[in-house]
Amino acid sequence: MFLRKHRLITFLAILLIAGLAYLLGWSNVFTIKEISYTGAPTKSSEAIVKNLAQIEVGERLARIETRKIAGRIQTLPWVDNADLSRNWISGKIVIAVTPRLPIATFNGQLMDASGKRFELPGGYKSKLPSVLAKDAKSGLAAITLFTKLPSDFSTRTSAFTATSPDNIYFKITEGNRSLMVIWGAGDEIDLKLKVYKALVALKENSKIRKIDLTEPHSPIVK
Repeated sequence: MFLRKHRLITFLAILLIAGLAYLLGWSNVFTIKEISYTGAPTKSSEAIVKNLAQIEVGERLARIETRKIAGRIQTLPWVDNADLSRNWISGKIVIAVTPRLPIATFNGQLMDASGKRFELPGGYKSKLPSVLAKDAKSGLAAITLFTKLPSDFSTRTSAFTATSPDNIYFKITEGNRSLMVIWGAGDEIDLKLKVYKALVALKENSKIRKIDLTEPHSPIVK
């Protein structure tokens, strides 16, 4: 009696699983009824995302490989992340794209905090620091320095140049003149700022054009 009951329960469980598998994977009950795209900066970039997604209304929801689709979309250089969600009740698929956030222009291209260089569809209108560097590591060092400088100082600077992470220099507007500031490595910021302000305040330095703060305890002016 026990064995028969056990077999019956097992059979019913298998039948239930098979029914659910059919319902999800082959029946027309759970299909895509709507697809929504968010995050793409332009209509043309959204069209590219749609093309990479390769899904259409009417497809079975259970057969949508969300990770694989997200992976294809994330091959776009300007995409930081792609996320797919599906609603089994409404049949709606939402594909949300997160564009990379630029923190500077690096050798004419946008760069994010990870050092990734890219072109953002539609461009980027907010003002960004401009960095010229021989490699991404040097560029990130210059960008990091810029972000740590006080705004009353950084807003007067022009393009940052880095031949290495330890050799960063830029120009800054000081009244009616422009000064070249050789900063060196992006460390000892408070000390270097203090030394810079003290040097600029001296009357005998009213005509200098360059300040080397590589060694802040022994700065050089020219």
